[in-house]
Amino acid sequence: MTDCIFCKIVRGEIPALKVYEDSLNLAFLDINPCSLGHTIIIPKKHYQKLEEMTEEEAKELFSVIFRLTKIIPKSVGTTDCNIGINNGKFAGQEVSHLHFHIIPRFEGDNGLPMQGLVRMEVKKEDLPKIAEKIKKEIENSEVFKEKEKSEEQKKEKSEEIKESIKSFEREWQEFNLEEQDKAPNYSEARRE
Repeated sequence: MTDCIFCKIVRGEIPALKVYEDSLNLAFLDINPCSLGHTIIIPKKHYQKLEEMTEEEAKELFSVIFRLTKIIPKSVGTTDCNIGINNGKFAGQEVSHLHFHIIPRFEGDNGLPMQGLVRMEVKKEDLPKIAEKIKKEIENSEVFKEKEKSEEQKKEKSEEIKESIKSFEREWQEFNLEEQDKAPNYSEARRE
């Protein structure tokens, strides 16, 4: 997306205080920080929402977030932080390029926990129905079916490899037994 501010940062058209960069991801200080060390982490490729990424790209992005979470709070003198994403317009996403926030937290910083973001009334008696609805969506979801197929394929491949190893070990044992049955050839040793 040509006019996306984060894409412009990726391309070097807008300056940013970069703290981490690899071939797929970029992390830089938020220009309007809510806390000391407030960092934005983005994929370099333009996506508006998390679910648009491939699973492999998401794993790479989360790996960066995981590692930075260990470093950023420590570097600004704390041990705690919020890790957040505004995934879509109704969730408060202001820049339409997928991005995560690492916001270091300090004692007495007057901030709220993540649960303080939304206060929608939800009846406790509705929770079982909501849980069932989500479970049904998961059961019918191609995303999880693909993962199950992939896991099954990995398991089958693993079994094939184990069988190949067993077959090789049997052949090797048979070869060793055949070699042990042969009379030793000392003719070379006698010449010396």
